[in-house]
Amino acid sequence: MKKNIRAYKWRNRIEEIAQVDNCIGTDVILVDDANAIRANRVICNEPFKLDMSMALIYDKGEAVFKIDMHKYHIKAPAVIIIMINQTCELISYSDDLQGRAIAVSKTFTDSLFIGSNNGYLHQLQLSATNIPIIHLDHDQNVFSSFYQLLKNIAQSPDTVIKLEAARHLTLAMFYGYSHMKHDINTELNGTNRQNHIYKEFIRNIKIHYKKERSVEFYAGLQCITSKHLSQVVKQLSNKTALETIEEYVITEIKALLLSTDMNIQEISDTLNFANQSLFGKYFKRIIGLSPKAYRERAESEE
Repeated sequence: MKKNIRAYKWRNRIEEIAQVDNCIGTDVILVDDANAIRANRVICNEPFKLDMSMALIYDKGEAVFKIDMHKYHIKAPAVIIIMINQTCELISYSDDLQGRAIAVSKTFTDSLFIGSNNGYLHQLQLSATNIPIIHLDHDQNVFSSFYQLLKNIAQSPDTVIKLEAARHLTLAMFYGYSHMKHDINTELNGTNRQNHIYKEFIRNIKIHYKKERSVEFYAGLQCITSKHLSQVVKQLSNKTALETIEEYVITEIKALLLSTDMNIQEISDTLNFANQSLFGKYFKRIIGLSPKAYRERAESEE
């Protein structure tokens, strides 16, 4: 039985299924068969977090992912980008789903976007985080070539320039495809004002969920009543505002339970519950299992 690994150490699981010559140091890992990632529970049907950024290049099939509360339907050919610390869940997938994966370390990710005065790079990073799906249409061969070029770099005998070459190649891909149309169905049908309220509500949950879990708090941030916020959220998502807050918090708890070996007290403290007992009651009220039982059930299924 695999043990959960502290602080999102999922790199170990990815390295188990990657060929040695498909790695560039400890910063870039290429996986020729993305199905192996799913089979090895690096990507699973429960919420999880990664300690690496990952690009999944799907050549065939369909899948539904949920990333930070947003649901995305991917139909190949497409690329999905999961950034470090985003909470992700694979909801469903077709039997013919096929693709490859590129996993890169935090150090490598930071080298692409951080430490530069170029505002455009910052916009690229925001785009990758906020709009993680690129439907390729007629550009499938370009991303296949990008993957193959990374493999060529990984398998090159010249070890000195590998990482820098991979970095420049990746940046070139970001620059070259920053203009691509992102065909995202947000499934929001309200007015512009309602959409703004809902999007701000979700954004604020992501910022404050560790300390604030009341509808009143989030309504106050937008200077509207709790009743008005609840009406808008219900209309656009078919969930109450409180259900939306609780869904986000519970998803984060699940990801911590499955992606780390933090004990229950540490997770409770991380999310600022008054004590472990209240934390356990909160989780069990919504899920029907204690945090410990949920973790044990997930581990027994691996």
